[in-house]
Amino acid sequence: MSNLVRMIVQGIRERTAGRALSGALFLIVIFLTVASAPAYARRPASRYPRANAATLTILPILPVAVAPNQPEVLRDSTKGIINALCEVNLNIVGCLFPPQNGKITCDTNGDGVPELMIPLANVTSISGILVQAVIPALSPALPGTPFPLACCGGVASLTLSRTVPASPDNIFGEFTQSITCPIELGERAPVVLSASPSTGNCSIGQNLLIPGSCYIRADGTPNVTSVFAVDRNDPNHVVQSKWQILSPNLIDAFFEFGSANAGKTFLIFVSGPNGTSRNLTALPSGATPGCVLGNEQGIVVTFTCATSTPPPPPPPPPSDPVSMLMTCSIERSSSGSISLVLRSSGIGGDARITVGGMEPKKTKFSDPTDQPNIFRKVTLKGKVCRVLPGPINIIYPDSRPAISFSCVERCDP
Repeated sequence: MSNLVRMIVQGIRERTAGRALSGALFLIVIFLTVASAPAYARRPASRYPRANAATLTILPILPVAVAPNQPEVLRDSTKGIINALCEVNLNIVGCLFPPQNGKITCDTNGDGVPELMIPLANVTSISGILVQAVIPALSPALPGTPFPLACCGGVASLTLSRTVPASPDNIFGEFTQSITCPIELGERAPVVLSASPSTGNCSIGQNLLIPGSCYIRADGTPNVTSVFAVDRNDPNHVVQSKWQILSPNLIDAFFEFGSANAGKTFLIFVSGPNGTSRNLTALPSGATPGCVLGNEQGIVVTFTCATSTPPPPPPPPPSDPVSMLMTCSIERSSSGSISLVLRSSGIGGDARITVGGMEPKKTKFSDPTDQPNIFRKVTLKGKVCRVLPGPINIIYPDSRPAISFSCVERCDP
């Protein structure tokens, strides 16, 4: 509107020499300019100041406890809070309005666009420029971390906002006031969720599937340099493995424990350039009482060498889920076709599988186990990309309970 007003005034002035008319035109310009301005520009600036993201400073309230062999969180930076054991408390300095809520959005696929939202809790204005907030632990699913497994760190966005209602001082109606600024989370150490099998005959080599997250960095490089096991009763007794990253969420590792380790239990770890995976048997110094042991799910991940060669396991009873381990990954063939691959300790060949509530066009069972009609691998094709990330449901025709889990994979172009 302001450009149009200037054009109209210039045209009239070229045709008019009278001072009185010019003065009248000046009043018209003021009226049209004010009337065409956006609503927030007409609110009292002193009452609703617009904060500048460049003026915000975000600092952690120390201590922020992390697991051993992970980078320490320093006083002057939030870098490293991605590995925090429990909740994270923040000081946010420079916000010029009292926010009511806040959130952090994390970039999960390295495209520079944050998309995974993490709500803040206890957003509180301490003074005119100081706000405190909490990134809460994700209980009950992930009581040992405030960050979802799909968030592997990097630069995220922190947003504070409030709703300003209509009032005598705000006659233009309700509006939302917000400010967004970057927050450096640091890079996440590898996350180990479990190991399968969890027991076996150590006189022969043991092949373990190790599901987790952040095995591959945002730039596509590995976030893993070693996979090893530590004797639970002797931290100096370490067994290395040969390993391979199958997907950002799955590692295949081959251990040779040896018959001398019969009866011993080992903690399973994955290490990389950003630290070693968490598998706590005791809380480190500075940790808040009540922080969970084990991994981010509060589970101690172990493998136990059997004292003798165990007999083949019996078939699972009808009342139990066939699968105790479930992972998903996207695979692309040489022709470019995309498949969603499920890997498990066992999936019944009579199962009906849906992804995001939709049944794929093609379901193929492979890698059979010793049990009849039980498979370790299922390949799903067709209709999967449009519903990922999403829930996966495995439904059996008999009394066996359905199995459900969330797949965070996505079909990137």
